[in-house]
Amino acid sequence: MSETTVTLLNNPYGQVTFDLFRQKNKAFVDKSLMIKYLDDDSMSLYPVLLRPRRFGKSTFVRMLKCYYDISFKDRYEELFSGTKIYDLNLPTHNSYHVINFDFSVVSTGNLNKLLTSFFVVVSRGIKDFILRYPDFVFDYSALDKTDAATLFNEFAIAYKDYSESQKLYVMIDEYDNFANEILSKDLELFLKITSKDGFLKTFYATIKSLTTDTIAKTFITGVSSVSLDSLTSGFNIALNVTSSDCFNEYAGFTEDELEILIPKLVDVEKLGVTTKEIIERMKPVYDGYCFSRRADKTVYNSSMCLYYLTKVRQEQTFLNPEDYLDPACDQDGYKLEQIFSLTHKDIVDEIIDTYLHGDTFYVDHLSENINLNKANAYDQDQVLSILYYLGYLTIDKEGSSTDGLSLKIPNRYMSKLFGKCIINLRLNKASSFITPAINTESLLAAEDDISSFADSCTEFLSSIMTNQVLQHMNEIALNLALFAKLETMKGRNFIVNMQKSLQVKGEGEKYADLVITVNRGKINECIYIIELKYLTKTEARDKNRASTLQRLVNKAAEELTAYKSALEFKGRNVKAYAMVFAGPDCIYCKLQ
Repeated sequence: MSETTVTLLNNPYGQVTFDLFRQKNKAFVDKSLMIKYLDDDSMSLYPVLLRPRRFGKSTFVRMLKCYYDISFKDRYEELFSGTKIYDLNLPTHNSYHVINFDFSVVSTGNLNKLLTSFFVVVSRGIKDFILRYPDFVFDYSALDKTDAATLFNEFAIAYKDYSESQKLYVMIDEYDNFANEILSKDLELFLKITSKDGFLKTFYATIKSLTTDTIAKTFITGVSSVSLDSLTSGFNIALNVTSSDCFNEYAGFTEDELEILIPKLVDVEKLGVTTKEIIERMKPVYDGYCFSRRADKTVYNSSMCLYYLTKVRQEQTFLNPEDYLDPACDQDGYKLEQIFSLTHKDIVDEIIDTYLHGDTFYVDHLSENINLNKANAYDQDQVLSILYYLGYLTIDKEGSSTDGLSLKIPNRYMSKLFGKCIINLRLNKASSFITPAINTESLLAAEDDISSFADSCTEFLSSIMTNQVLQHMNEIALNLALFAKLETMKGRNFIVNMQKSLQVKGEGEKYADLVITVNRGKINECIYIIELKYLTKTEARDKNRASTLQRLVNKAAEELTAYKSALEFKGRNVKAYAMVFAGPDCIYCKLQ
């Protein structure tokens, strides 16, 4: 291995300031070519681009500000030389007065606190404008500190006196962040602020009125379409371009971009792996997002990638991505539960059933301008659209057409969030789930005979077979139920993982159904790998049941052989078992 020292760039995780990336020797992914599409004559002057949280939207907005704003003109060479957009030499660079607002910092609470905070955020954008243009004079000290619409209107009047040309570019980042936060806590307040008389409509109506002689362009980012009705009912010239194929890659990282980025952030040679091997291991956890049925590529969650690469660089080890998830992302499935609480129960049941059977979801079209003031619950297209905008689902190109969109869960991270949500909705709250215990004494004693464990699994499953999750039993439902129960019993000497990612030499990533570690770190530590198989009712009644059972056992044995050879288990006490169930009954449990 080479002893050559590799000079790495700084990781921009958690930072959004594009100009500082260029100043402080930070690595960044060049998204500047997207500006070409924004400048195209066929593009709306007022686009809205939605993407899930932690995808790099704010960094993109900051880049647009640096590119378009006149006050950055003297720094154009410094900031854009070497980028993709630089070579195009478009005449629009540094030709607008940009004012930008970041609504992610709006405080939530009661209505008065919200109005005051919204006013402060708008005033902060104005103060930033004044700092960049010291000769611009605007005094708003006498204005009502809860009336942001009037504040912005007065700013526009002052701007019109300052610049006779219509060159004001308004950029709004995270337009819906505070509204989504309120929706998760106070539905009544959310309905009030998003109603036809709410302050949001008034604010955006003010923006619209100024497009005739003051505002040249706007650019708006956000996460979901739940608040979009409030925006577009006041600003009905805004156009949602979220699913335009040209913007598929505007946020998030493609594999091509990661191939360039990773060697700048980690010493791959020192790790003893290739860049492609790192990408291959990240792919099932962070990749899979597609925002247009005509898109050529999928994208990775950029914040997840940067967080993981930060950890790899710190530890100087090829880590398992599933063990290093960005803590700033939603990892508990709470938002899913909140969305389902506003959805008809039969629709939620159908979504859960679709997940458990590994099927795709289908919508005629993505719902825009979803208005909870007009309906007290989401219909099927609306809830699936929201799950798409938030990143829980993504476009499945293979099943999509002009007649409708096929949606699927993008990756293992989101699949596990679905699983956790189903556990909370359908299992943890059921009394029949809480009472029966699973006997783990043989596991804790690191014994080979775990028949008592298998028998107690049968007893537990029999008690909850009427539950929604298990009405249509399959391997996924079986896995979820046993994992959820074992999770309630875990302690310092008992750790359980579901669908655990394992790195198998020569075979890549493999996923074990249940991995139970007992007495961790002690001399009697033992790791139980359990591969679950399931016989359907038809298979269980079939006269050839014995041959079907043997086929499942053989398949489990083959998979367990691979699992045991995983790098994570080298030098550790590992016991691998195949467990086959027919209904709630464990009909086979043996050491492999």
